[in-house]
Amino acid sequence: MTTWNLTQMQRHVLICNGDTCMGAGAEEVTQQIRDEIRTNRLDEHIHTSRTRCNGRCKDKCVVIDYPKGTWYSVQKEETARAIVHETVKEESIIYSMEHGERKRGESRFKGINKYRKARGTVKKAVLFVGHGSRLEAGNEEVRQFVEQMKERIDLSLLVETCFLEFASPNIEDGIQLCIEKGAGEVHVIPIILLHAGHSKLHIPAEIEHAREQFPDIRFTYGQTIGIHDEVIEILTTRLTEVGFDISQKHEDTAILFIGRGSSDLDAKEDFYKISGLLQKKVNVPIIENAFMGVTTPTVQEGMERCIELGAKKVIMLPYFLFTGILMERMKGNAEQFRQYYPQTEIEIAKYFGYHPKLQTVLLERMNQALDGTSTGMQDLENFRIYVEEHGYVHEHQH
Repeated sequence: MTTWNLTQMQRHVLICNGDTCMGAGAEEVTQQIRDEIRTNRLDEHIHTSRTRCNGRCKDKCVVIDYPKGTWYSVQKEETARAIVHETVKEESIIYSMEHGERKRGESRFKGINKYRKARGTVKKAVLFVGHGSRLEAGNEEVRQFVEQMKERIDLSLLVETCFLEFASPNIEDGIQLCIEKGAGEVHVIPIILLHAGHSKLHIPAEIEHAREQFPDIRFTYGQTIGIHDEVIEILTTRLTEVGFDISQKHEDTAILFIGRGSSDLDAKEDFYKISGLLQKKVNVPIIENAFMGVTTPTVQEGMERCIELGAKKVIMLPYFLFTGILMERMKGNAEQFRQYYPQTEIEIAKYFGYHPKLQTVLLERMNQALDGTSTGMQDLENFRIYVEEHGYVHEHQH
């Protein structure tokens, strides 16, 4: 066994090699720090050790400089090497010691108490998960919608919003924020239209990861919006907004019902079911289905089908929750169609969006999660079975 001579040792650098940090590149960070020490011949003065989890998974990869007492969040090689020279930029510092007191970086979460005090009533949190958009306007729609919904939610519940991708906070941050505010239960509710990869795999993966990090916290999972009477009501509202009278017969009108598109067969089947329910509500001879990507028929194919069937007017009805890149693309499609088919009137209805009636659906999904009747819990079990059979590499979202 090697015994280190630490007589001249001045600093001890502790590098987290816990699962989360290792998944984020801790092995590379470890080697970069050790290489910088060797290159500068500081081996006798700076000693390095690998550690297990230090409880700051959010700040991966975590490095602690002892006895100085500084904790670093290392995502870049330059930060790893700067630790050796104590020249790390302020934004990479989690904790520092000033005048004998620990100071937390302004951009850092407070973190979770390692030992939770015994409590009476368990505080419950509801974490709504939006998809997230590259356009900030779409993300703001989610935040405002949840804020409005709070008026219909019990004041004893903590309510937070996070995003699957493209926006902050992500699910990992959202869960940690709930726990920091004292939640002993976190009920995760997806604001997602159809049950596909995101709701079957990606969100359950985040919940399972959180269960490992916080074993004393109870997690439940709500089901997606899915098929619901209010969904059909919202779609008919979007049609009336463009002058479509659902009480009248429209002999020459077609509705082109357009989804995002998914390779998941369940999601596609549910989309067609919603289309079928919509057809029972509107008196038109033609409802065609189309998708913006991933699967077929395409929007181009759907429009061509409407024209072939004799439509003199086509209403494009987007089944999207938020404004974004796809809505911009659809507007461009509509302009092209108007040029290709000048004898056909083409309109775009407003996207499905965060209609007030959607609150009813999400509150129902929330209550199902709270009272233990949500089908989302089966989704978590299905995910565990999927991992056992196929494996799954957990990756934190954007």
